[in-house]
Amino acid sequence: MLRILPRFLPCLCFLIGISAFAQDGKSFVKEAEKLQKNGQLKEALEQYGFAIRVDSNYAKALLGRAALYQQMDSMAARMADMEHVARITPRDAANLTQTANACLDAKSPAKAVHYADKALAVSAKNMEALQAKVRACLAMKDVPGAVAAADAALSLKATTDTYYLHALARMASGDYTTADADLDKVLEWNPLYEAAYVASGEAQLKLHETYRGTSMQMRALEKAIDRCTAGLQLNPSSTELLIVRSKAYAKQKEFAKAIDDVSKCVALGREDSVVYYQRALYYHGFGQEQNAVNDLNKLLLQYPDNVGFLLLRAECREANLDLDGAANDLALAEKGMKGNPAYSAAQLKAITEGKERIKARVFEMNREADPPVITVVEPLRKDNVVQVSSALANVKVAGHVRDKSLIKSILVQGKAADFDPDEKSPEFRANVPLAANAKEIDVMAEDVYGNRSTITLKVERTESTPPALAVTNPSMSADRVAVLPAGKDQIFVEGHASDPSGIRSVMVDGMFASFIPDTTATDFSIKLDVAGKDHFTVRAEDQYGNVAETAYMVQHAAPVQAAAPAPKPAADKPASAMGTAWIVYIENSDYRNMPALPNLGQDKMHKAFAKYQAQRTIVKKNMTKTQLERFFNIELRDLVRKGDVNTLLVWYEGAGRSQGGKAYWIPVDGKSDDIYTFYNYGPLKGLMENYSESIRTTLVVSDAAGNDPSFYELTR
Repeated sequence: MLRILPRFLPCLCFLIGISAFAQDGKSFVKEAEKLQKNGQLKEALEQYGFAIRVDSNYAKALLGRAALYQQMDSMAARMADMEHVARITPRDAANLTQTANACLDAKSPAKAVHYADKALAVSAKNMEALQAKVRACLAMKDVPGAVAAADAALSLKATTDTYYLHALARMASGDYTTADADLDKVLEWNPLYEAAYVASGEAQLKLHETYRGTSMQMRALEKAIDRCTAGLQLNPSSTELLIVRSKAYAKQKEFAKAIDDVSKCVALGREDSVVYYQRALYYHGFGQEQNAVNDLNKLLLQYPDNVGFLLLRAECREANLDLDGAANDLALAEKGMKGNPAYSAAQLKAITEGKERIKARVFEMNREADPPVITVVEPLRKDNVVQVSSALANVKVAGHVRDKSLIKSILVQGKAADFDPDEKSPEFRANVPLAANAKEIDVMAEDVYGNRSTITLKVERTESTPPALAVTNPSMSADRVAVLPAGKDQIFVEGHASDPSGIRSVMVDGMFASFIPDTTATDFSIKLDVAGKDHFTVRAEDQYGNVAETAYMVQHAAPVQAAAPAPKPAADKPASAMGTAWIVYIENSDYRNMPALPNLGQDKMHKAFAKYQAQRTIVKKNMTKTQLERFFNIELRDLVRKGDVNTLLVWYEGAGRSQGGKAYWIPVDGKSDDIYTFYNYGPLKGLMENYSESIRTTLVVSDAAGNDPSFYELTR
């Protein structure tokens, strides 16, 4: 035995320790109660946990910890402990009722009804269980269940609580008269019952809606105000009473008082959607539309798809003559209503009618009597004389129309021109027949208000000689055939065009090439994709409309064996994947017709372009439209070719504008209301790609201060 005892000694000590530990469950609870009483809640929670570890079904420890969780506002944890107690004491009505209340506080009303019914099955006259069931049924919107439980509680014993709950149940069922009588009884017995003042005020507001007589309605509102005022004398910080009284004031058209009450709620720290929505309603009723919009803006930041908020803001904006904003809100509300079964076809129809009404108001508000201003830029004109090639039977007429309003129609020689009817001051284009003996071209524009203007241009026939055109790259045979290496899908087309009247355009396969416009002789270039093509066409047009068009054949050489590896780049050439990289920085700030833009600089550009390791930065400041066009059409192209540049990065800082789906830079001589003084940088990327064959990468960043929420644009 002496040899065996040491082997079992550790186990024996462990069993003795467990026994002693189990006996200490009560002491843990006592210690927890002491700590809880002294306000040491975390330490008390730990002691309750020790007690429950000793005995997981120790009801006193579970009840104590549940009470502690309630004190710590941990309602879900309290409910879990009380459900455990309910399982181990299924015939204890008091515990079952506490569990029902715990579930109710944890916002689980269905569970609350379940445990209240269990308590009532044990003790049918359990008043606390009946009251818990009333509250839970009301939370679930189970009106019949709430009424039945409230009736049972009131018949069991008439108290202020049973009358109050009976009133709430009757209000839920629509019986406001009985509810009013119940609440009168509550306040007669206990004038300090604050919740009854709130409920009484709400009951009076409902009775006001049901009454048909004016005197009855006014008495209901006065009683609501009196009840809320009496309650506020007991508790001036009750936001519930302030909200109810504000509603009564609003129904009396006392909007200043209503606004004052609901603003007190904000001052007291209550800033939920109910408060701001009610105040917006009162501001709207009081004619303070912008204040209403301000409150609704706060709400829509949190609830951007709330149809009710959007519709109210649309009303306020329309009343404030912000018709565009109202139309936008109606469109957003309509989007939220479509497909939602909560909204009827009649409600959607009302939205459509509202949009049409606002559209008509906008139309009338913007009515003006100024005729459009027509400018023809093509064909070439001198004063009121256009010069047209004598070889042309059809002539292209293009230009723009300036007007404060939208344009309804543009006719050239009686034929409708192409233009964007949704764009103010649109560009137009038409191709019309022109007889050999025609003396005039008429252009008429009419805006949506019926204001018209017409210009008549005299026609002068000119020479009909087309431009001289030649392609210098790629190399061509005598019969205009270019033989390309196998697998080469892109070529750089270069050539020369000339005409005494000046070159208007050079195009290759329908794409504009890079050239110097309005000169009698110019080189042109373009990068062309020839994958799957056996020819390409070069077209040059002079100022009079004479056209030279030549087709060139493309042949691909047969594949050959792989060549030897290319030699490494020379030491003086950059070996980066970007090759030779240049940055062009344009800063427009000192505007002649607009406010200057302060605090511009290159810091943002340098940070964004840091990875490109640029070898040169070209800085241009305060450029006019003419300077921008000359720089990008001629100067930069020549610099890029001379420098054998591979990567070209452009960063613009200055004013910008978006209009008609196009983005513009505003030169320093631009006018904010004249789109034709802006620089359209949309084609810039394509233009730079056609500077030379060495260009592999282009990037345009427009960091412009525009009239849009964010004008920043990046084009690769």
